Amino acid sequence: MSLKISATSIDLAEKHPEKLEELKKLFDEEAWKYNVYPLYDDMIKRLAKQQDRLFDGKTKFTFYSPGAVRIGEKASPPIKGRSHTITTTIDLKGGEEGVIVCCGGFTGGYSLFIKDGKAHYDYNFLDGVHYIAKSEPLVKGETTLMVKFTHFGKFAGKAELFVNGKKVDEVDMPKTHMATFSLSEPFDVGIDNGTPVSTLYPDHFPFTGELDKVIFELAE
Repeated sequence: MSLKISATSIDLAEKHPEKLEELKKLFDEEAWKYNVYPLYDDMIKRLAKQQDRLFDGKTKFTFYSPGAVRIGEKASPPIKGRSHTITTTIDLKGGEEGVIVCCGGFTGGYSLFIKDGKAHYDYNFLDGVHYIAKSEPLVKGETTLMVKFTHFGKFAGKAELFVNGKKVDEVDMPKTHMATFSLSEPFDVGIDNGTPVSTLYPDHFPFTGELDKVIFELAE
C-alpha cells in the first residue's frame, strides 16, 4: 500500500506585498534592537554594543574601598574605545604606596597606583607594551588624582595624569584594547588581585593609605 501526498505552495509574499513590507520592517527593528542583525558583521562594534547594554547608558560609576574587589571585567566600567576619566581624592600622610584601582593582568589592562611617592598610570596594551604616565613626588595633604583618557578613534588615544587639577604628565597610546583585557583577571580597588597589570610593582601591591572611593566618568 502506498500513500501519495501532494502539496501546493502559495507565494504569500506575492499575494500580500504590503504584509511582506510590514514584516521586513518589523524584523529590521527587532534585529537592531536586540543586536542580532544577521547582515551586520562588525564584530567589534557588536561586542561593544552588547557590553553597553549591560549598563543601560550609565556614564558614571563610583567604587568604594574596602569592598570593591574581584569584580568581573565585564561588570567594570566600559572604558574601551571611549573617552573617560578616573578620579580619586586621598588625604596623604606620607609614605603611602599601592594600587588605587586596576583592571586586568599581565595580558593587558590598566592600573593607577602610587610607588616611591609618585602617582603612576600604567596601561598595559600587551605584556611588554606599556603606556605610562607618572607624577613628581606627591606632597602630604588632601590630593586629587585624575587620569583623563581622550579617544581619537580606531582605539587610539592619549592619557593625561593630573594632580590637584594640574597636568603633570601625558602619554600617547597609539593602540588600546578593543575587547577583553583578560579571561580571568578582575577589576579591583585598593589592590591588584591576580597577576600584576604593571611590571613596576609586585603581586597584589595593596594600598597602604586611607582610600575612600574611585570615580569613573565616561563620555556620552
